[in-house]
Amino acid sequence: MAPASPTPVSHNPPKQSNPLYWRRLLLASLTAPVVGAADVGVYLRLRDRLPGRLATHIGSGGAADGFSGHGGFLTTALVLILGIGLLFGAIVHWVRAASGLQRGMTAVGCALYVFIGSIFAALLLANADVDDPASVNMSGWQVGIPVLITAAAGGLGWLVAGAEPAPAPADSPPPARAVRLSLAKGEVASWSRPVGSRVLPLVGLATVVAGVVVGSTVGWGGVAVPLLLGGVPVALLTGARVTVDRRGLIVAPKVLPRPRLTIPLERMVEATHREVDAMRDFGGWGYRVTGGASGVILRSGDAVSVRLTNGTEFAVTVDDAATAAALLNSLADRERTPGA
Repeated sequence: MAPASPTPVSHNPPKQSNPLYWRRLLLASLTAPVVGAADVGVYLRLRDRLPGRLATHIGSGGAADGFSGHGGFLTTALVLILGIGLLFGAIVHWVRAASGLQRGMTAVGCALYVFIGSIFAALLLANADVDDPASVNMSGWQVGIPVLITAAAGGLGWLVAGAEPAPAPADSPPPARAVRLSLAKGEVASWSRPVGSRVLPLVGLATVVAGVVVGSTVGWGGVAVPLLLGGVPVALLTGARVTVDRRGLIVAPKVLPRPRLTIPLERMVEATHREVDAMRDFGGWGYRVTGGASGVILRSGDAVSVRLTNGTEFAVTVDDAATAAALLNSLADRERTPGA
């Protein structure tokens, strides 16, 4: 069988006249200034009841151990909230090719703005009518309320961001030029290969080591725990098994059964294979999203490339990608051809 020849795939991003794109971008970008304005409103309402210096950090025992002037407090709050707002606005735009991820990032952004804003508001309320800011303390319920508000904001952000309509299934077999494997009528076929990364284990290990070093020297209450929580899954989820069968194209971690990513046959227009440069084409390793394309890119090299019904590309780097692509075309052909 001759290897499948690469077919050019459009990398143009989906049209940004899509109302969901604009709704999510505005939600991710404008919620932050609204939250910042709400904090300013709380400050103006309480200003005459606040001490000259504010307790701005509460230690593990619930007592204040950090202080700031009014101007410094407001500046920190607004810079933090608005800066994260700009960041998440950019992220929501950048991941526009992956609708589910874009919706999730919109909800996470809304929750994060509200969490930070509610913490600053809770600090202002705790400082109200206090003569000595060193006497300020915050009880568990004063921290619990912002957590509940944050959960509600994230859920509301998820709902308002909206779900992308399911893409229409492909209504015709793959084009005649698409390479296929010869399958007898009723024959069952599947294909599976493992793929790993040399880069991601090093990144995960370095992140874990950094977390241990920071925790041992500075303390475990700052960035140490997030580094550990981020590094461990990166170190573990660095290999995948790619499978092609009647369900479509499936990418699953080698260590854990979930998360599993499935591209069903009905969403595929055509499968090919092509050479992928991880940095040049996708900007790095892992689950990647770029203009008009997404994929699981664990290394550079041969990749299955699937053109989807929404006009985007999904790619996964794996050995023997030509066989995988040919089998996908055959299975899609069989599914869409009556009596095949």
